[in-house]
Amino acid sequence: MTRAVLDIGNTRIKAAIFNEQGDIKEQSYFFALNDAVEWLKNHQVTSLMSASVAQAILPAINGIKTYSLTYQSTLPFKNQYGSPDTLGVDRIAAMAAAAVEFPGKSVLVFDIGTCMTIDLLHQDGTYNGGNISPGIDMRLKAMHTMTKRLPLAERQEAMPDLGNSTRSAIATGVIKGMQHEIEGYINQFKTQYPELITVLCGGDYSHFEMPYKKEIFAAPGFVLKGLYHLLKLNEN
Repeated sequence: MTRAVLDIGNTRIKAAIFNEQGDIKEQSYFFALNDAVEWLKNHQVTSLMSASVAQAILPAINGIKTYSLTYQSTLPFKNQYGSPDTLGVDRIAAMAAAAVEFPGKSVLVFDIGTCMTIDLLHQDGTYNGGNISPGIDMRLKAMHTMTKRLPLAERQEAMPDLGNSTRSAIATGVIKGMQHEIEGYINQFKTQYPELITVLCGGDYSHFEMPYKKEIFAAPGFVLKGLYHLLKLNEN
């Protein structure tokens, strides 16, 4: 059996194939679903878990047993979110990875992409909720479009600490602001849960350098790993 996952995000589609040990064997990125499906067929995938931020159900694919992640799927954690039908599947997958990869631990996950999601899995495997914050590009675009004179700065214009021009001030303010936001959450929850494990993932996680290196895991494929665990759990 060849298992694979599809993470259909706001801007692109991530596809990954796993080996029998549960490690990513191969992955690729697409902008069109048809291209991703063709890639999966070419790799003779037999079982697939799909997750779309729009919570769309992926149509059946000939030759591939396909599962679409929803809030009604079997989960490896106790979902106590107040409106489970509105919980993004990317957040569900991240919490599934946290539950399987770090059993019996309190885990704080930052998934940094178009938006930044901040979710906490409790030590007993209960998930009560988290927060959603704008991502890097969203913050840059908001300052440009919601003001009359601020330019559209780019992330690479950020300085180490303080900007020396309007463009670098905007870019630095976004990057440093998000870093302090992340550190603030970590400090808050480490006070409540001293053995807290923190995971940074998503396409933009590498822009941030965090303290407490021993307790922080950089895991760019964390959501994909969660989808793999969910696939195994929901196969019948």
